[in-house]
Amino acid sequence: MTGTGTTSVIIPVLNGEKYIGAALESVRGQTRPVGEVFVIDDGSTDGTLAVLRAFPEVTVVHQENRGPAAARNRAIALARGDYLAMLDADDVWPPERNDVLAGVLDANPSVGVVMGLQKLLVEPGAVLPYWVPPGDPENVDPQQLPKPTGAFLARRSVFDLVGSYDEALRHAEDTDWFLRSKDLGVGWADIPDVVLIRRIHGANLTHDAAAQHRALFEVLQRRMARRRST
Repeated sequence: MTGTGTTSVIIPVLNGEKYIGAALESVRGQTRPVGEVFVIDDGSTDGTLAVLRAFPEVTVVHQENRGPAAARNRAIALARGDYLAMLDADDVWPPERNDVLAGVLDANPSVGVVMGLQKLLVEPGAVLPYWVPPGDPENVDPQQLPKPTGAFLARRSVFDLVGSYDEALRHAEDTDWFLRSKDLGVGWADIPDVVLIRRIHGANLTHDAAAQHRALFEVLQRRMARRRST
């Protein structure tokens, strides 16, 4: 091991009173404690703020609704940890999540981003998004699922190099950031550990297949333009 970096956790939330408590409890219960937690309230009008009062260790920042990319960028500007982690307000982390991912970065200075796998937690009656393969969704092989924002940990220095999330994108902003980091030669490590429990409740942003596909097409076009320019 070459070091023990601190982790800043970034959670955007919009009307997340039903799930944000579980998300924060999962962060609080990490076997390797995190250094700081930011919740960016993106214009909630429900009881989210009342739930957050039970977590005095969390820094809460309020803003008008501007989308998840803008919310994450707000926290990135405030974060002081060596490593940055993203968590959606309706998802949870396994207890060893920070221990596993931060351990990879501690031990491998050439790795800038480490990515794990996700498992699904499906709310009763929820319609499954298009990207879930056939079969029992909660027992699907994690290797068959996409790797979302909540499944990675990155060095702060990588965000300084790559830049923040593109706030013009309401979908696929994480894919855009991932591709920009790889185009800049950032070292990536993929590990087989499940580091995210992703809740499916029917109102997830990724249920909008048309919007997702349009955003992905735009992100790929941008990448092609970057490559042509170099």
